[in-house]
Amino acid sequence: MNGIIGLCNFCESHGPVHVFCTQTLRDTKIEDFNLSEQSQVNENCSACNSLVSNAIYSVDKESGATFLSTQNPTIPEIVSLVKQAAIRSLSSEVNVTKDGGFVFFGDSSRAHVLSHTFHISDSQARGFYQQFSIVFLMKDKYFLLNIKPFLSQNFQRISTELKAYAQKVYDAEVIQDSPRQRRCSVSHQQQASRSLIELTGEQHIYPILHSHFSWILLAGARVLTEHLTFGNLPWLPTNWNGMPRHFIGLPRKSLDDHCEEDHEDFYSLRTMKNLMGPDFVPIVFCALTGIKIVLRGAPSTTYDLMVCLRRLVPETMHNSVQHDSPQYLENSECRIVSVSPEIGVPIASHSLLRIDLIENEGENMSITVKWNSQVPSKWPELLSKIMKAVEEPLFNHLVLNKHTKVLIEEWKNKIICIQRAKSSSGLMKLKQVLGIQPQDQPVVSYWSSNSLVN
Repeated sequence: MNGIIGLCNFCESHGPVHVFCTQTLRDTKIEDFNLSEQSQVNENCSACNSLVSNAIYSVDKESGATFLSTQNPTIPEIVSLVKQAAIRSLSSEVNVTKDGGFVFFGDSSRAHVLSHTFHISDSQARGFYQQFSIVFLMKDKYFLLNIKPFLSQNFQRISTELKAYAQKVYDAEVIQDSPRQRRCSVSHQQQASRSLIELTGEQHIYPILHSHFSWILLAGARVLTEHLTFGNLPWLPTNWNGMPRHFIGLPRKSLDDHCEEDHEDFYSLRTMKNLMGPDFVPIVFCALTGIKIVLRGAPSTTYDLMVCLRRLVPETMHNSVQHDSPQYLENSECRIVSVSPEIGVPIASHSLLRIDLIENEGENMSITVKWNSQVPSKWPELLSKIMKAVEEPLFNHLVLNKHTKVLIEEWKNKIICIQRAKSSSGLMKLKQVLGIQPQDQPVVSYWSSNSLVN
């Protein structure tokens, strides 16, 4: 993700300064930078310095991206932008609450900034705390606004971790000596502001911050990538800590009754994969390409699977997914349907995948999946991306669900684009630009037969 994350501090001696920043390098090698020329803000002030002339870097082998952390940005043009962001985030653009505030500011010429300001306990500072901020700079305003909930959640976690480190040091110092007596002593008046290492008591605090910042840059790119779209990209969630609530015993009249934010673990594709085993890929393929899927079982047992299956089609096609239908519905009425066990349904065929959920005595339930065909050797790109996301260990259930939604929206917009082609030659060129391959045609054909525009 093209952006820079910086840690800033309000030094008692020198005012607002940035002390640490992390950025992504994709087409540039570290050897191209002369890190020894990294200038110090104040050579004699430990609070204003972090890595000085050193650097920390890590490499993601899958994407080939390098994440580089230094005291100052390696690109000279960005140094002034980071300095200005540090000054504004610690002076005029401040919204400090008990847990730390967030402010969005900036413009196209000076970059757009999301700032998180917070306090860290310091028994030797005025007010017995030091003021810090974490800033994220980016040129793309709308992309930054879309990932704001993701950034806010993780910046909050980082600041909470730093405050916990510092609180331990503060409590230990209070036991040894009164902070107010120390502040009034002559020896203290000659002391300089303390560094983040001294405040937290953690010698490896900057490598820890590097790992946090690098993960945010990497995960942010995976959760939401920039694409040409019609309409707005879906917002990421503001709450990553919500525990699933299953509402056992409550009536479920339709798939729209469930609260998505409350059921992210329960209605995750990964949960469905663990339940279906090797049959998961054929089920997803059929859902994406419009092959009929019939679930047979009690409404309370089929409901959860139907919620998962509905994630695999755009919202404008959700009427093709019917839960607890009083009778079997043909393809013209819906493509994914669940019915009670007493309702007769066709046998499995190449054009119909059937899932039977049979409740046995006790709490055991047997699942039978039948389909007289198989998934092609070359998967549609959308199927490959969904499977890769499901198997990504860094994605929790909530991230996986949101990432799946973005993938579905991306392909919906691709198909809308090719539907607007006015000639066969223009259609071929547009497919090349959008990366649509022959193996993607079943998805394109099925989705094109439905109205994808609200």
